[in-house]
Amino acid sequence: MKKMLLSLAISTALVGCGGGETLQDVKQETTPVLPSASVKFDPSNGVISIPNDLLLSGTKDGTLNLPGEFDDQGQPLPAAAYANPSLAMGGLDGWSTNMPYVIDLDVPSEVSINADSVATPDAVRIFEVVMGASITDPDCASDKVPAGIACKYVGELEFGPGKDFVAKLTDSGKGIMVVPLKPLKPGASYITALTKSIVMADGRSLEPSSSYSLVKAEAPLVTDSQRSLQAVVQQYENVISGQVAKEDVIYTAAMTIQSVGAVMNNIKLGLAQSLQTQTNPRISVPEQPMITVSDALATVIPDAETRAPFQAVQYMQGSIMLPMYSKKPEGTAIEDLAGTYWKARCDSAATLAGAVAAGVDLSGLTPGANDAYCNAASGGVLRDFGLDQSRFLTKFNSIPSIEWIANVPVQITKPRAELLGIEMPATGWPVVILQHGITANKESLLGLTLALSNAGFATVAIDHPMHGARGLDIDLDGKDDFNATSGQGSVLSYMNLTSLLVARDNLRQSSADLLALRLGLNFIDPTLGINPTDVSFFGHSLGSIVAPNFIAHTNKPIGNETVDNLFKVNTVGLASGGAGIANFLTESGSFGSFVKGSVLSSAGNLPSKAFLEFMTSEATAVCPAEIKIPCSYALYEKQLVEAGNTAALAAIQSVISQFVTVAQTALDSADPVNYAASVQALGTPTYLSVVTGGVDGNQPDAVIPPTTALPLSGTMPMAQLFGMTAVTETQEGEPKNYVVKFSQGHHSSIATTTFEEDVGGTALGHAMTTLEMQKQLATFLASKGMKLPVENTAVIAN
Repeated sequence: MKKMLLSLAISTALVGCGGGETLQDVKQETTPVLPSASVKFDPSNGVISIPNDLLLSGTKDGTLNLPGEFDDQGQPLPAAAYANPSLAMGGLDGWSTNMPYVIDLDVPSEVSINADSVATPDAVRIFEVVMGASITDPDCASDKVPAGIACKYVGELEFGPGKDFVAKLTDSGKGIMVVPLKPLKPGASYITALTKSIVMADGRSLEPSSSYSLVKAEAPLVTDSQRSLQAVVQQYENVISGQVAKEDVIYTAAMTIQSVGAVMNNIKLGLAQSLQTQTNPRISVPEQPMITVSDALATVIPDAETRAPFQAVQYMQGSIMLPMYSKKPEGTAIEDLAGTYWKARCDSAATLAGAVAAGVDLSGLTPGANDAYCNAASGGVLRDFGLDQSRFLTKFNSIPSIEWIANVPVQITKPRAELLGIEMPATGWPVVILQHGITANKESLLGLTLALSNAGFATVAIDHPMHGARGLDIDLDGKDDFNATSGQGSVLSYMNLTSLLVARDNLRQSSADLLALRLGLNFIDPTLGINPTDVSFFGHSLGSIVAPNFIAHTNKPIGNETVDNLFKVNTVGLASGGAGIANFLTESGSFGSFVKGSVLSSAGNLPSKAFLEFMTSEATAVCPAEIKIPCSYALYEKQLVEAGNTAALAAIQSVISQFVTVAQTALDSADPVNYAASVQALGTPTYLSVVTGGVDGNQPDAVIPPTTALPLSGTMPMAQLFGMTAVTETQEGEPKNYVVKFSQGHHSSIATTTFEEDVGGTALGHAMTTLEMQKQLATFLASKGMKLPVENTAVIAN
């Protein structure tokens, strides 16, 4: 985490920042009468705020071009090097859709900024634009407008609460924070402009930097690179000049938002194409003795009387072959996962275009093994010549490489109609795909199967990658080396803090697995009495986090109704999920200390050194080895708070905040924040339950907080993105999206009546919450979203 957040030595690859004289060399000497505050902007000396599309200049493959991505010979670094958070964003084709960003100011000690002036509609303006070299707008194609140059005005975002964004002065008074209230459009470009409406305490306007003033002015500059930067900035202002007068602008910066969804869309298309060759995933169920869920739960619930009701649910095991896009690691340490993130199957279109522009004759190159496929699948846009060594997945290169095929166990349950007093439909039992939470396994949701069986549902479930039966035993010693399920390994196997691109792709693999499982359901043995044409979904915790990406793509039409029906999911139920993963993890009562301690211990700076020294002190002797990091961090933070050491706390918060920014940017293409609205637009009825607490001292969900410090992170922000209505009474009529808040219970109440005393509430209250949640879920799914019962209002929160 050294050089964590791009207070980087911006390389000469930046437009307008290369060789010869710097802008500083041509600044005119001035002697200000009064000290003034200005916007920090001096690219020639590496002073820029991010996000900023200057970091796309010089790119060879369409990804952000970060210092340190190439070795001394100019060759790309190995894949594992991108485990370094300061490089992780170099594998992305743009910036975050949802993270706040700060524009740094130079504020002398005797000057202050009027905070109220920052928080006004005219102070910070954000304009959607089309940039040059567009692949979607022919008016702005590369043969008409070069990359990096603003081409066309599209629209302006609205400022203010309940609108698109707000802005405020940072606590230090030396920055302007822009906070998105709605996700920015993936793949779109925006120009952020600061105006003279931002004033200092004495009423004078905030000033542009001297560098910005020079490139803004019409006077010709000295070097080619300086003139290039001048052309970029002046065109920014030209494109938005119909909305804001140039003379009022003191700063502009463009940011292109990363693409999301293209990779998963290609995975679905690949699965659909596999139908033609009959190589598609299929659920296989061998003959087996009849056992019940009660039998399967015997090791977890020894008391036969307690589990007796589950004798009414049949338990079966099957398997399915799933394509894996993450490589298997070569070693057995967590660090060996660093280079296993997804790679593209083809050369990037951006790399190919750059080669052609440089005079390379592609017809004279030797095609690689994937060339015919790449050429056919992309209509000639993508090829495989080995020109793109990094193979990052971007909008220019969105076909992932299948690395291996996994034989994945499938858990199946069915109602025993004769014991439940119900009748199987003539078409077979409708089925619910279940997906479990982090550190759990597919068996953890067996407690939900009785309620679903009573409602007439069969269920199918698989483990997440590197969970449960899907752990990886690399050295073949009979023990998993990578397994995130509690008691079977480290959560870092999946929630990989050592490589953010791997963490992102573990999430994407979970969503891709669900796509393949949904397709495979169509080929289950029809004599089992399961109806693959009537499918719903339920996800808990992590299962509800990967669900929006899955549902947004499985229900997205591909233009073939027959194939579309093979992927269709009718109705969705979610419990205890959330959007804005990186931020809610740091605020999580269960994971926060672990995440912050892990980040701080590996940061490689002074705050990190101080924490590592504390970890070896007597003060942490009380911390068991298995929870050494979170325990030590909690003690360390407590000690600093009690000592009033605000400087150390601020330094730690800076490290954590920088990590969260990079982490969320890396995770964006797997995060619900970018898919929930698509699910709503598709008209898929969705129900969400969340424990907000409030009765008998019951605390809110301690794993995924209902709300966080950021407006787009947590459970309730996800509900808002789904367009959900919060309800406290029974709903009937048209299918809609609902969220129900519970005043008692805990993170896993949907699946178990267990009382978790440490979160507050009562044993009876927790049990009632489970029954109410399960009744709501089963009824909502059975009615296809047309009915949501709210019966036990004693556990319902307003």
